[in-house]
Amino acid sequence: MLHAIQPPNAYLPRRNGSLSFASADPPIYAPNDQVIPSAVQSGRVNNQGLEGLTISPDGKTLYALTQSALSQDGGTGNPKRKQTRLLEYKLNGGGGKATYTAEYVVTLPLFTAPDGSLKVAAQSEILALPNDATQFLILARDSGAGHGQATTQSLFRHADVFDISQATNIKSALYDDAPNAAIADRNGTLKPGIVPARYCPFLDFNVNSKLAKFGLRNGGAQDQSLLNEKWEGLGLVPVEPGENKKNAGKKGEGTEYFLLALSDNDFVTQNGFVNFGEITYRDASGFNLDTQALVFRVRVAGT
Repeated sequence: MLHAIQPPNAYLPRRNGSLSFASADPPIYAPNDQVIPSAVQSGRVNNQGLEGLTISPDGKTLYALTQSALSQDGGTGNPKRKQTRLLEYKLNGGGGKATYTAEYVVTLPLFTAPDGSLKVAAQSEILALPNDATQFLILARDSGAGHGQATTQSLFRHADVFDISQATNIKSALYDDAPNAAIADRNGTLKPGIVPARYCPFLDFNVNSKLAKFGLRNGGAQDQSLLNEKWEGLGLVPVEPGENKKNAGKKGEGTEYFLLALSDNDFVTQNGFVNFGEITYRDASGFNLDTQALVFRVRVAGT
């Protein structure tokens, strides 16, 4: 490792007034150890860190987005945890240095659960679009539904787009320096004067009429045709690389890309090995999960 970037003070998880990066789960070697309180009291919520990471098309700017709201911005509750924070860093050459330059708010989408309550679709990945320095793909989804889960019918899996060109740059001592510096109240309502990124729905992964063309589906029996729960990777590959140069700078022209989405199998296997093969491992669920990939053909408009 060449360099580490520490986010602003407001992001750092704290319990009982002190920094605490501990998981809420006891370590495997000490199952009776308990973290008290189990939830952090400010900063990054358990298991909701900087899940989205991307670099601008010119390679000069790094962006990192929290999976959902910081504790003081809405915490873990639904639909309160919808206000995420996006950090921007300028990359200063090859020396491993990064300069914190901006911060924005991205309001995550909501979906309706079977009981009628509103849930936040937390994000699992972001990807800077090649057409504009201010636009990003975002993979927002539900959790606990898919192959290997008790519920097989997912209600929300999207690759959407957000734009920060008109969003408020909230980088300031007011929102960053204190451990409990908040951009929203505990109900997730943004403070006056903060304009979030513009959020636009784009691709729905869960359309069974489209999935069926390839022998896949959302919901139903637990088998290899069922989509996995955790979709956590995005990538763009030009369909015809030469077209990128041809259309560069032409307003409205756009270029076709293959958008790749990849799932995480979470090491759910019955044929695993630990410690370089010395110990066998079987996931307690009883399932074997393959890593899955979906590929979409999309057009990215020119700037």
